[in-house]
Amino acid sequence: MHRVIEEINDSNAWRDGEFAKFKVNALEVEDGLWFRMCVPMIYAHWEGYVSSSLKILIEHLNKLNLTPSDIPSKLVVIGLGDTYKTLSGKQSFEQRIKFTNTFKELFEKVIKFNKKIDTKSNLRSNVLEELCTMFDFDFSKFKHCTSVIDRLVNVRNSIAHGENSFVITADNIQLYIDNVNTAMDLFLNEINNFLSEEKYLLNKNI
Repeated sequence: MHRVIEEINDSNAWRDGEFAKFKVNALEVEDGLWFRMCVPMIYAHWEGYVSSSLKILIEHLNKLNLTPSDIPSKLVVIGLGDTYKTLSGKQSFEQRIKFTNTFKELFEKVIKFNKKIDTKSNLRSNVLEELCTMFDFDFSKFKHCTSVIDRLVNVRNSIAHGENSFVITADNIQLYIDNVNTAMDLFLNEINNFLSEEKYLLNKNI
C-alpha cells in the first residue's frame, strides 16, 4: 500500500466512529431534530474526506519536484492556477509578451500545487466530476451513489437555510451514510490507481 493511502486512512479513521454515533441517538433527542442535526454532519464528513485526501495527495506531488514538462496538461493547469487569470479581458501586445515570458519561466521551474481544494461548499456530483477530471479519476464509478449524495447536499442546504419541512428518518440517515462511505472508498481507490499507475507523469516508469 502506498504511504499516501496509509496517511489518508490514518487521518480519516475517526470518521467511522462519528458515523456510528449518528445512527444511535444516545442523548435521546427528539428524533426529527436529531436526524436534521445529523444531515449537515454527514455532509461535512463527505466534503472533509475529499478535501483532506486531495491535500495529502498534493503534498506528495509537491515533494516529487515535478516540472510542467513532466506532467499531463490537466495537472499543469492545476499547478499554474492563478497564472491564467492574467489572460482575462482585453490585453495589449506588450501584456501578452509579458504573460508569455512569465509562462516560459514557469515551465522551466518545479511546479508547486496549491493545497486549497475548491469544493464550492457544495460537493454534489457535478463538483465531484470536475475534481475527478482534474486528477484523471474515473467518475463513472461513482454513478450509482451520486444521486443519494446530491440529495444529501440538497437537504443539508435546505436545513442550513432554515427550512423545516423535510421528514428525515433513520432509514434516510443510514442511506446517506452508506452512500457517502461507498463514495469515500471509491475516491480512495481512484487515488491509489492514480499513484500506482503514475498518472501524474507523462513518461511513466514501466
